[in-house]
Order: sequence, then C-alpha cells, then structure tokens
Amino acid sequence: MGGGGGGPTSSTVTNTNIPDYARPYVESMLGATMQQMFTTQPKAGSTTGEVDITGTQPYKPYSQNPEDYVAGFSPLQQAAQANAEQMQTPGQIGAGSDIAYMAGQNALGAGQQYSQGVRNPYEIASYMNPYMQNVVDVQQQEAMRQADIAGTKRGAGFAQAGAFGGSRQAIENAEANRNLQTQLGNIQATGLNNAYGQAIQNQQFGANLGMQGYGQALGAAGQLGNLGNLQQQSQQGIIGLQSGLGGMQQQQQQNLINQAINNYATGQQYPEQQLAFLNAQLRGLPMQATTTSSYQAPPSFVSQAAGLGTAGIAGLGLYNTMNKP
Repeated sequence: MGGGGGGPTSSTVTNTNIPDYARPYVESMLGATMQQMFTTQPKAGSTTGEVDITGTQPYKPYSQNPEDYVAGFSPLQQAAQANAEQMQTPGQIGAGSDIAYMAGQNALGAGQQYSQGVRNPYEIASYMNPYMQNVVDVQQQEAMRQADIAGTKRGAGFAQAGAFGGSRQAIENAEANRNLQTQLGNIQATGLNNAYGQAIQNQQFGANLGMQGYGQALGAAGQLGNLGNLQQQSQQGIIGLQSGLGGMQQQQQQNLINQAINNYATGQQYPEQQLAFLNAQLRGLPMQATTTSSYQAPPSFVSQAAGLGTAGIAGLGLYNTMNKP
C-alpha cells in the first residue's frame, strides 16, 4: 500500500552550527540538564558511556513529616492552656451565693417570725425586763403603806367623834380596802403593760438588727462575688498574657521554619538557575547559520510514521552523543 499523495514540494532549511569553542559548554549544559531532570542507568552493552532514561527525577520535599512545617505550641502557650483547663469558678462566688441565699430566705421569713413572736406569750416574756415584778412589788407595798396610814387617821377621827367601831367606820374601811385593791391591780397591770410594750420594742429592735444583719450579709455576699470575679479576671489576664507572649514565640519559631523551607527551595532551584544562567550566556554567543533549499516529493504514509518514532529518541541520542568519552 501506500504511495504519497499530492505533488512535489520544496523546503528551505536553516541550520545553526555550534562553534567548536562553544560545543564543550553546550554539551556540558545539556548533559547537566538531563541529569537534573531525569534518572538514567548505563545502557546495556554500551562501552562508550551511553545511558538509558529510566524516569524523571522525583520531587524532594523539605520533609515527609507534616509537623516539620508548622511550629508547635510554645512553653508559654502550653502553660496558658494548662491554666485555662484548670480554671474553676472562684470559691468566693460560691460562698457569696450561699450567704445571699440564706440571707434572702431569712429576710423573707422575718415578717412571719415577728408576727408569730408577738402572739407567743413565752417569747414576749423573754423580751421583758426580768426585774419588772420587783418594781411592781415596791409600788404595791408603798400603796399598802399609804392605805394603812389613811386607815389609822380614819380610826382616830372616828374615835374623837365617838363613833369608833361603828357601821360608818366599817363602810369607809371597806371602801378604802376596795380602792386599795383596785390600786394594787392597776399597779400590777401598769407594770405588765409597760413591760409588754418594752418587750415589743425590744423584739422590734432585735428584728431590725436581724434585717440589718441580713442586709449586711447580702452586701458581704456581693463583695465576695466581686472579689471572685476580680480573681477570675486576673487569672484570665495572666492566661491571656501568657498566650500572647507564647504566640510571639510560636511565630518566631514559625519564621525560622519558613526561612528554612525557603532556603531549602532555593537550594533545590539553584542548579536550575545556574543552568539557566549558562544557557543565557550561550545564547548570546555568535552561532554559524547555513541555509539550504531542497526539492523533494511528498513523504509517503509509511515514512511519516517512521519519522515520528525517530523524533522521539532524538533527545536521548544527543545526550548519549555528548556523554561519549
């Protein structure tokens, strides 16, 4: 099968020859480029140093360990994390809450306790002056003494009038005794009433003291809570300072890691940069160019397929040619 189609064609080919003085440099550059890009092995049976390409050079990372790319937590950061983990609600807040609860409960029940106490005679008696009855007894004794004096005077008057021991004297004595008993009862009642009034005042005074105590307890509970909050804020401030300074340490360590990675990348690229520099220098050298014109028939399909295969190994052939001793 197979002849070519179409008519004859003409082509113009321009060849650039490498000067002899530049050839060693070009060959060295291409050889170094091949070694930089590919992995090779000696060609079987070759006695001139030819090689076969076995693959491309693998990528060489800075490290296989991901932790080598990221700075770990600094000691200050670790201390801040440990302190934050151990933080608890300050004890003052709990104590203040307990005191506030008890004070509130007692304050709510104070009115009911006072009302019950006022109606309880035993509790009222506990607020009375224990020496009240002594005062009443003295007053009653004085009233009885005055009544005896008055009775003596009445008896003397009736004796002078010749009516001593009569019915009139008996009536006046009975009325005087009744008045005396009334007076003694009034003295007792007045003493008890005054003692009761004083007991109520004493009880109110005690209740007011209790309410003041509850108020002071609530104030103390609030102060305890504030102290607890201040303590917690202080602890948080210390932890925040530790965390901030630790972050600076971590950032410094990260900067060192980043610089090391950049230095490694620069080192990896350095050979390529040198080859690029050498290539730029060589491209600036004068090369001998020749131009030839040719006339030929178009290639057949078979020759086109063969040409594709030949081009695939041209680079390797050049490399082997340049590496021959």
